[in-house]
Amino acid sequence: MFYIIGIGLNTTQITLEAINAIKDCEDIYIDNYTNKFSSGDISELEEIISKKITLLNRKELEQDLLYLKDNSALLVIGSPLSATTHYTVVQEAKKRKIPLKIILGISIFNYKGICGLFEYKFGKTTSIVYHSKNYKPTSFYNMILDNLKIKAHTLCLLDIKINENRLMNIKEACELLSEIDINKEKILSEKECVLIAAMGSDEQEIISFKFKDYNKINCNKYPQSLIICGELNEFEKVAIDEYRLQRILFKI
Repeated sequence: MFYIIGIGLNTTQITLEAINAIKDCEDIYIDNYTNKFSSGDISELEEIISKKITLLNRKELEQDLLYLKDNSALLVIGSPLSATTHYTVVQEAKKRKIPLKIILGISIFNYKGICGLFEYKFGKTTSIVYHSKNYKPTSFYNMILDNLKIKAHTLCLLDIKINENRLMNIKEACELLSEIDINKEKILSEKECVLIAAMGSDEQEIISFKFKDYNKINCNKYPQSLIICGELNEFEKVAIDEYRLQRILFKI
C-alpha cells in the first residue's frame, strides 16, 4: 500500500489513523515543497512516529517520483489534495497500479471560519503568488472579483518558497493586489479583510482590518493567509470586530 497522509498544520495534529498507517510503512517521505508547519519541525515529527523521514524537494516530489512505491508513505503538511501536485501523484499511482490510500488531515481550510465568518459564505479559494520579471499573473485578483460579485468571502493562500526560506506576508500580498486594483476595478480599498497567521500553533494570530490599512499591520507569525470579505451579516460584523486592528494597536 502507498499512503498519502495529511499530518495537520503542526506536529501534534497528526491523527491516530495516520500514525497507525505510518507504522506499517518501510519508507516515510514528506512533501517539503508545498507547505510549512505553523509550529514544530521534522525532528519532532520523527520522534512522534519513531521513524526517519526523507524530505522531498520540488523535483523529487513532482518529477523523480522515486518515493511512489508499495509499503511507503508521502506525508503532507495540512491535508492532501489541496495542491494540484497531490492529484498528479494519485493519478500516477493509479497508472502504475500501486494500491493507494489517502488519509486526510487538518488544513488551513478548517480554520477559515475561526474569525467568525460563516464557512458556507466562502467562494473559491485562490493563491497570491510572487511576481517576477517575466511572470506577473493577475488571476488571483480576478477570482476575488468573481467572489465579490456573488457577495462571497475569498480565502487567499499566500506564496511559499521553501527552497528560498521565503514566505509571503500580508503586506506583500496586499501590495500586489493594490497595484492590480489601481489599474483595474479600484474596489478593494474599503473592503473588510482578515489576516490569519500560524494557524494551529500556540501563537496563532487573527487581525481584521480595512484593506487600505494593510500597511499598519505588523505580524511576524507564519504561514499567513488573507481573507477578503464579501457581504457581512450582523453576526459576522460583530465577530470580526473582536480582532480589529485598532483594538490590537491601541489595546482597546
